[in-house]
Amino acid sequence: MNTRIAMSAAVPALLLSAALAGCSDDTTDDSAAPPAQAPSSAAAAASSNAPSSAAPSAKTSAKTSAAAGCPVTAAVLEKAFKANAEVAGALVLGKGLTNVSCYQGWATAVTQPTNVDTAVVLFKYDTAKKAWAALIGGTDGVCRDTVPADVATHLAGCQN
Repeated sequence: MNTRIAMSAAVPALLLSAALAGCSDDTTDDSAAPPAQAPSSAAAAASSNAPSSAAPSAKTSAKTSAAAGCPVTAAVLEKAFKANAEVAGALVLGKGLTNVSCYQGWATAVTQPTNVDTAVVLFKYDTAKKAWAALIGGTDGVCRDTVPADVATHLAGCQN
């Protein structure tokens, strides 16, 4: 009974390949070669990420290194916040940071103070040190004149 199932599946496949082979215009005999398949998206991604002998463009290198810090957790950003005495002294952290957003080496997070307004804190990833640094914080315009416009649209709190 298992032989019948295998045969019934093999016969249509054989007939289909024979029919398709008869429609070919090439003169080469591909009947022994397995049918070509389009690469899967995972294989295509792997081949696009494979190292090449060509030097990467400056734009590609910058994007790759700038995005190196993302994603990032609130705990990591809180360490960076506390490490910058000027920013930490100007804002009340409260229960910690929340609403973390990260894009191409830039991040924002919101403080959770009690009895005061929340503030947005802006962070930048330092690729040389492989660490985050708190740059500035406030309730309005934190990203203005600091974050590139195409990056700011991806960060919560940078739309003002």
